Amino acid sequence: MITCDICGASFKTTQGLAGHRRLRHASQQPGFTVNRQQLYRRVLQRLADKLADKLADAFLEEHGEQFLESYKDEFSRQGFDFYKLGKEQVSRAIIVAAGQSSRLFPLNSNRPDCLLDVGGKTILERELDTLRNCGISHIAVVRGYQKEKINYPNISYYENSDYANSGILKSLFCAENEIRGEFVFSYADIIYETDILEKLLRDKADISLVVDTDWLSHYHQRYQHPIEEAGLVMVEGNRITKIGRNIINPGEAYGEFIGLAKFSQRGAEILRSNYTRVVSEYGESPFQNAPSVEKAYFIDMIQELIEQGYIVHNVDVQGGWVEVDTIEDLERAKAQVRVSSRN
Repeated sequence: MITCDICGASFKTTQGLAGHRRLRHASQQPGFTVNRQQLYRRVLQRLADKLADKLADAFLEEHGEQFLESYKDEFSRQGFDFYKLGKEQVSRAIIVAAGQSSRLFPLNSNRPDCLLDVGGKTILERELDTLRNCGISHIAVVRGYQKEKINYPNISYYENSDYANSGILKSLFCAENEIRGEFVFSYADIIYETDILEKLLRDKADISLVVDTDWLSHYHQRYQHPIEEAGLVMVEGNRITKIGRNIINPGEAYGEFIGLAKFSQRGAEILRSNYTRVVSEYGESPFQNAPSVEKAYFIDMIQELIEQGYIVHNVDVQGGWVEVDTIEDLERAKAQVRVSSRN
C-alpha cells in the first residue's frame, strides 16, 4: 500500500495516489495555478469523452450510420456539422491526370482529358472545387500528356514523362512524396457529388474505396465504353474480396469502383511498402491482371493488397458521379450537370 503524506490515505497504486493528490490536495502543490472547479471540469470532460466514445460505438453498432443520415438535415438546422471532423482530418489529395483516352479523340487532341469543358468548367476544375469544399487544401496533380496546359494555382505538380507506356499505378507513385499521412486518391476523369466525398471522408478504415452498387444503370445505352473495362468488385461483409477489369462476371459483381479512394496514415504506409515490394519482386514480369507493374492499374495494386490479407473497405453509393472516358460520356456529363444546376 502507498500512503498519502498529506492526509494519510492509502492506495494500491501510484496512479491512484497521483489522482487523489490532484483532486484533494492540488491547491497545496507548488506551482498550482488551476482552481478546484477547473480541475474537476477537466476530469469530468475526460470521463465524458471516454463515455461518449463507448456510447457512440454501441449506438452505431445497434442502429448503424443510417440513423445519422436520416437526421442529417435536422442536425444542420441546429447548427451541428457532424462532417466537420472528417473534413479536418484529411487535408491531402492526389489526382492522377497523366494519360490520354483514345475514345475522346479529337476533342483531346489539343488538351488533356481533364481540361474538357463540362457546363462552363473543366472536369478538373469541378474536382478541385469538390475537394476544397470538403476541406482538402493540399492537392497534388500528376501530369503527363500536354502537361504544360494543366497549370492551376496552389497545386503541387508531379510528372510522368513516360505516361504513354505506363499505367495509373506508376503515375500515382510519381507523387510518392505525397503518399504519407491520410490522403484521398482520385482519377482525373470523374465528376462526383460532394456527398460522395463526404461519405468517403467519414469512413475510418485504413483503405477505403467508393463503390457504386447501381453501376449497371451507367451502362444503359453506353455504347462506346465496354462493360468489360469496368473496375468491378466483389464484397463480403464490409470488405472487398476481389477487384479488377474483365475478371469478374458482371452478373456476380457487387458494384463498380468509381476511381475515388482514401488511405489512412497506416494505409499509406501499407501502399508504399507493398509497391516497393512488388517492383522488386515482379520487375518486368506480369503483375496481377497487368503485363507488368509498370503498366498496372491502381486496382491491380488493390487486388495485391487484398491477397496479402489487408482489409479494403467498400464505401457504397448509388449514382451521383460520372466518368468521362468517351465522347458519349462527355455529353452525358454535360446533361447531368445541366439537370443538377436546375435543381
